[in-house]
Amino acid sequence: MIIYSVTISVDDSIEEEFVNWMRKIHIPDVMNTGRFISCRFSKLISHKEDGSVS
Repeated sequence: MIIYSVTISVDDSIEEEFVNWMRKIHIPDVMNTGRFISCRFSKLISHKEDGSVS
């Protein structure tokens, strides 16, 4: 088994738009290639980038 994992940091101001794009457009496009058997889309809530204030 091969696991393909991508982590993306998105500014809070565009998070909702990004999530909608991932769920409605990007993930379906990737899955329609026929090269993947499943996907998981998750939000990591315990991590903040270095230098962040919150």
